Amino acid sequence: MEKLPIFLTLAAAGAWTGAILFHSAVVAPATFKVLDGDNAGIFLRRLFPSFFRFGLVCGGLMLAGLVANAAISDSIRAQALALTVVMCILQAICLGMVPAINAARDQGERGKQRFGRLHLVNVLLTVAVLGLGLVVIYLLIN
Repeated sequence: MEKLPIFLTLAAAGAWTGAILFHSAVVAPATFKVLDGDNAGIFLRRLFPSFFRFGLVCGGLMLAGLVANAAISDSIRAQALALTVVMCILQAICLGMVPAINAARDQGERGKQRFGRLHLVNVLLTVAVLGLGLVVIYLLIN
């Protein structure tokens, strides 16, 4: 039973980081190859909130697994908890940015520059979440 919390944490971290990698490497490129701009936008507007909520659920599971895990050292647990909290905060910011990104896109040419900045920030935060998730996995398996 003591292995269940570490399994939960690693499974959630793996699902979260895997979802980011899959979305970046497979879903986004395929979306723009298969769908025209309008339909790609409709699809992505539906996908992104679910994508970010999925990350938050994974973060909650990671936190629960870390708190319940007595088998890892206090210093590793503290580091992993801190990184997971930061990941959840960044993920919540990304989720909160979705309406602003959509509004900028809806403005057409007028909102193009704002959309570009917001999208870039969102991508960078997601890359940070990915990197932190990989660090948490590394901490827990070593």
